Amino acid sequence: MRQLIELNSRNVKLTLEYDGSPFFGFQRQRDKPTIQAALEEALSRLFGRPMKIAAAAGRTDAGVHAKEQVVNFKTASSLSLERIQAALNAFLPSEIAVKKIEAVPPAFHARYHARSKTYEYLVFNSKIRSPLLNGRVYRFPYPLHVGRMREAARHLVGQRDFKAFSASSGPASGGQASSTTKNTVRTIRRIRITQKGKLIRFVIEADGFLYRMVRSIVGTLLEVGRGSLSLQDFSESFKKRRRSVHSAPPQALTLISVKYAAG
Repeated sequence: MRQLIELNSRNVKLTLEYDGSPFFGFQRQRDKPTIQAALEEALSRLFGRPMKIAAAAGRTDAGVHAKEQVVNFKTASSLSLERIQAALNAFLPSEIAVKKIEAVPPAFHARYHARSKTYEYLVFNSKIRSPLLNGRVYRFPYPLHVGRMREAARHLVGQRDFKAFSASSGPASGGQASSTTKNTVRTIRRIRITQKGKLIRFVIEADGFLYRMVRSIVGTLLEVGRGSLSLQDFSESFKKRRRSVHSAPPQALTLISVKYAAG
């Protein structure tokens, strides 16, 4: 039998990796498979009672993946962290894994204490599909001028009002906050666009993101690279906070890291 210590509960931080393809996003939804539901079911099975996570760094959308999603939960169990990690990985579906487990201070909050999040978006610039990359990239068949995309991206770095790149509706979250939030100001720390053959990689780090903000930025930059949106029109639309109608699909988006203050 498991031994439980009821004196002081521990705050446990999990770093998750998951394939978001079969899930309807991170956040729990009625009668739909989600990352949160799968994780809480595994926790409940392990500890023999209903369990809820305390927080997650971000609530990724349906089809979005994660290399390092962070959550935390409280438990009074005396089970070692190693046993908890092993048991969770045994109970979780194959698309989800606990990569790392840590004991953290009681006040640690996976969402509110995050200093920045970094997302990656992969574009396969080809007229012909790649079956081996299916489900991990967005195939964009039109010729792209990467230099123009980089020039446009430079306008987005820094503290800006990103209302133009928020969707009209969506669930609130740390990493993909609802566009209904009153504060649409965020700070993008870096946007890096690299190309290797036909694969174009967008890496965006910010202190937070509006709902579908990354996908809207990438979709709009692709229109600039394609030549259907001029740099001047891009700049004017952004300055006047005109909402972008260009949203790239979710399957090529991955939350790759979450940074916290040292100590």
